[in-house]
Amino acid sequence: MSVFKNTKKNNKKRKSNRTVVFTSLGACLFMCMLIVTCGNLPIPNPEVLLLTGLVICASLFDFPAGVLCAIQVILFSMYFYSEDHSYFSYSTVNLKRMIIIFCSVLATTAFLGKLRQIWNTTRQKTMEVTKRLRDSNEALQEESHQDHLTGLYNRNMLRANFPDYKNRSLIVTLLDIDDFKKINDVCGHEAGDMALREVGTMLSDTFTNTDCYRYGGDEFLLVRLDDDWNKYNLEMIRVRAQLTRVGLGKDKLPIHISAGYISGVTENGEDLRTMFHLADEMLYESKRKGKNRVTGGTFRRDMIKNSAG
Repeated sequence: MSVFKNTKKNNKKRKSNRTVVFTSLGACLFMCMLIVTCGNLPIPNPEVLLLTGLVICASLFDFPAGVLCAIQVILFSMYFYSEDHSYFSYSTVNLKRMIIIFCSVLATTAFLGKLRQIWNTTRQKTMEVTKRLRDSNEALQEESHQDHLTGLYNRNMLRANFPDYKNRSLIVTLLDIDDFKKINDVCGHEAGDMALREVGTMLSDTFTNTDCYRYGGDEFLLVRLDDDWNKYNLEMIRVRAQLTRVGLGKDKLPIHISAGYISGVTENGEDLRTMFHLADEMLYESKRKGKNRVTGGTFRRDMIKNSAG
């Protein structure tokens, strides 16, 4: 992990260095164009135009680009105002002018460089705050869609996923923990929470291609996104067997579940709600038959009227 982070950091640094080189070259070319313009046109005070170019480059680009542009301005001014373009011999008036230009260039470069630094720092902090806010929002959104005790989806997530379950083959299952009240009364509420966590873990770890929800209390909802009944049956058998090996409290009570499922193809939201209702009826059928069992059936569209009745 540390090697990966170092590599990523080095790549970012190389990219930043390339950006500085390209921006500096671009600024130098821009200033060269201004210098050529000043040399070929009868401009009485070329330093004004060059200082304007310096302000533009120092504002838009990084500090190295501003420094290079400042050097170009000073060198051209020395050439332009020196006697016979010797760079070092000046009249009194031009010497004063060169001092003013030199001070102006230094002050402009330093001031704009500081502003650029403040801007970069502010932008970096703003990006960091924005990232933290985005991460916090994602965490809050995930928390609002997740049951804190079992780690499964909750009803909020079911509402969000509801449109995705239309027009496809599904196996809808409702299940709950048998004698859950007895577990709480005999073993305590901590054991009850443990039972819920164990069921949630078993469901999410065992069932494939299935969205698992804590539907409320000790009731769970499974929406399998295909109609592979053989695989579903094997996974249900495995979950029930594993839960019986969980010992709760001093008496090491096993966890038994009752379930009802309905399989079929949905065409719309009404079909889906009917499947939920029928799965609930199958769950109560398992309870009536003595608990610790799974009861199921197949959905047909003519069941909608019967379910509504």
